[in-house]
Amino acid sequence: AVQIIETIRSRVPTEEIMSKGILKLKISGEKTRYIPIQFGVRPLTELSWESSYETLVQEGVQERLVIVNHVTEPSQCFLSTRNAGEKEWKTRELLPGRDTAIRFADTDFWVCDLELEFLQWKEQSFIKREMRKGRSCRVIESSMPRDLIRGNMYRRVLSWVDNESGGIVMAQSYNPQGKRVKEFEVQSFKKVKGTWQLKQMTIYDNQRGSRTTL
Repeated sequence: AVQIIETIRSRVPTEEIMSKGILKLKISGEKTRYIPIQFGVRPLTELSWESSYETLVQEGVQERLVIVNHVTEPSQCFLSTRNAGEKEWKTRELLPGRDTAIRFADTDFWVCDLELEFLQWKEQSFIKREMRKGRSCRVIESSMPRDLIRGNMYRRVLSWVDNESGGIVMAQSYNPQGKRVKEFEVQSFKKVKGTWQLKQMTIYDNQRGSRTTL
């Protein structure tokens, strides 16, 4: 399991990529919200890269999340906010655990989800091989010791890692009481110039009764 996780974390991008998309948020009983977003990746060194997510809203509060990923060290997260139309951002660093178990732009994607924080936990176990969404996968369980859990942190996360692409096609997160609270799945991805690229993914929040599609 550790080798599988290390392989995922060692894939440092070789070129800068910027793209735009839509976060579609559906909360039970409420009108669907559409949040335009710009996201990208930028290599920093041979062992680190930066991921960014920025909402493109005309009114209300704009958010920007920057994640500095390291192959051999924990990642760093910086969340910035500003009122639409303002030039200055207010930025704070989010510490792993309690600080990162918060929603990004009020969607079902928490900062720790976008960061894939569970891949940095010490307890990683290979569970089994299984077909999921028509793909041959390895199932990995990431666990957090109970005495280290703070705030809304997950207790454990199950991940289905695609054998061919090495990407996570599905994940389920559980709280300390053993209840499944969220589920993530990739609806579609394709290979472009030898590189696998995500087209659409959805995360379901069982506690709020909502889902967000990117």
